[in-house]
Amino acid sequence: MVVKLIKIWLMFTSRAAQSALLTTWAGVLFIIGKIVRFLLFFVFLFVVLSTVKNLAGYNREQVIFFFLVFTLIDALVQFFFRGVYHFRPLIVSGDYDLDLMKPLPSFFRPIFGYSDILDFVTLIPLWFYFLWFVFTNHLFAGIGDLILFFLLLGNSIVLGFAFHLFVCGVCVLTTEIDHLIWIYRDLTSMARFPTDIYYKFIQYILTFTIPVVILFTVPAKALLGLLSWQWVVLAFLI
Repeated sequence: MVVKLIKIWLMFTSRAAQSALLTTWAGVLFIIGKIVRFLLFFVFLFVVLSTVKNLAGYNREQVIFFFLVFTLIDALVQFFFRGVYHFRPLIVSGDYDLDLMKPLPSFFRPIFGYSDILDFVTLIPLWFYFLWFVFTNHLFAGIGDLILFFLLLGNSIVLGFAFHLFVCGVCVLTTEIDHLIWIYRDLTSMARFPTDIYYKFIQYILTFTIPVVILFTVPAKALLGLLSWQWVVLAFLI
């Protein structure tokens, strides 16, 4: 069953790629926009960190590392679950009723129906730069921390899937999806910086409502060797 679903997902992705490549300039401008946005935030980080020696106890390289982890996980979640942004028209038009008649899980088309190849294109150089930055600045203590990071990275993708599935469920009931997605985007953007900079009350909200801390901050701390076993257990329980 899993192999069959992977084949269907690859077919959906291939069709989405063909659609994206039909408008070449739009794709190029999309990628340029992502790169410019990434670089501008880098400039912002350097300007902020040039006036202070650290941020919430983290040095410049560690703060940049948190930003890289956020960007990496966010891009992965966007790549896999981009179909959510195209789900509302299926509900409004009634086409989703036809999908329910197919021998597929009911969540498959809403979640995995559209994976943007342009997100994948930006992921490749991001992964290379991320690994280069980590190894160059010696930002992990050992192989155990690296393994834990990848396990928590997988956990973050599962959490991202769970939230997007919840949003699709709300859309089925209300035909509304955009506002919830943008609330999610706004809250997750708070994890561009280490979430330790926020008040404890805000940290609790970002841990137990939409678990932004678990999604982004916990994997980053795991690779830095700063994560306690209690947080590891909490991350996998959530």
